[in-house]
Amino acid sequence: MRAAENNLVVSVPTVFAKETVERKYHEHVSRAVAQAHGGNVGVTFVVQPVAAAPLPASPVTVTPSPALPPRTEGFRLNPKYTFDRFIVGDSNRLAHAAAIRATESPGTAFNPLFFYSGVGLGKTHLLHAIGHALVASSPEMNVRYVPCETFVNELLHAIRTDERGDRRRRFRERYRNVDALLIDDVEFLSRTEASQEELFHTFNALYESGHQIVLTSDQPPSEIPRLAARLRSRFEAGLVADIQAPDVDLRRSLLEAHARVSGADVPDEVIDFLADRVRRNVRELEGALTRTLIYSELKGLALSPETAALALDGLGRTTSDRPPKPREILAAVATHFEVPTEDLEGKRRDARTAAARQIAMYLLRNDGRETLPEIGRLLGGRDHSTVLHGCKKVAGRLKIENRLKTDLAAIRAFVAAHP
Repeated sequence: MRAAENNLVVSVPTVFAKETVERKYHEHVSRAVAQAHGGNVGVTFVVQPVAAAPLPASPVTVTPSPALPPRTEGFRLNPKYTFDRFIVGDSNRLAHAAAIRATESPGTAFNPLFFYSGVGLGKTHLLHAIGHALVASSPEMNVRYVPCETFVNELLHAIRTDERGDRRRRFRERYRNVDALLIDDVEFLSRTEASQEELFHTFNALYESGHQIVLTSDQPPSEIPRLAARLRSRFEAGLVADIQAPDVDLRRSLLEAHARVSGADVPDEVIDFLADRVRRNVRELEGALTRTLIYSELKGLALSPETAALALDGLGRTTSDRPPKPREILAAVATHFEVPTEDLEGKRRDARTAAARQIAMYLLRNDGRETLPEIGRLLGGRDHSTVLHGCKKVAGRLKIENRLKTDLAAIRAFVAAHP
């Protein structure tokens, strides 16, 4: 705190503290300063972090109270999801390093820490691994892991059944009196404004106390639909790390690790075959190897690429990375939107046809992996800039339209079922 030329400058440790003090206490502080000084004095709040402030001994930290109802007791950390069992490669190296750092300096290194990826790529594994590591290093730490859907449902239950405010108070105690809060799949926040409001205040309480926050989602904060701007800015204030699909080297390592856990002696050529055949995520890799092992045992066949191919035959394209053909995509879009394929490829410009055509462009680009000029040729000789505009238009709509996500899922399912 310092005074200069009728202006009092007050330092606060964080942006969140500055927002709170300015909103709630600016008028009171100004009045008190004016009375003490005997004149009109301006008051300015500035952010000046305390670099070396020791955070673990914060008086706000509360150990778990046995009186609190154990509503999330069933969501324990998965014993299989540890750092020792997380296989690191180029696609997840940044996320893994950030997770390790967060456990070494909880609340200070990367806070909040936000992971996002597609299904089965390891974000939940890292979330649990962080929890295990925090408890192992400090057994007294109160670490709470919860799927976001449970957080939302518990809050709504507390609101509906609350008579005197007791249930909401207990809910807040359960989530704010922790040393580390780990929330999985925060995209569920988009369902209700009440849950966003509650997490906003919970986030602020934990952040101000120097307690670690780790979040996961299937998309980055900027693309979560209907997420409040103030929550988005807080999610992005720490480190946002994505996890990509595993490359071939990582897929081999993952298969070898799963084979060791299974106690199976899997030949290198089988590992290579599966690593080349199954490309999308870790769960499919593990499932493909397990299926191959069981098929080999039941049929009495030696473990070989041929046996693996027979084992995976029934899975169809779910274990293949072959992109769908353009005609398959166009047929699926035409069927879903009840628009003739020739209209998609032609000059018709009514709203329904134009919207379906842009979705076809998006799917041809992202699922079919076609080039912009090739997509333009397939859709009646359109310019590549028109195709690029259509793809961007659909990507923008996906951020705010859940119905469009449903449409895309239905189209992709149709493609998968009609190869």
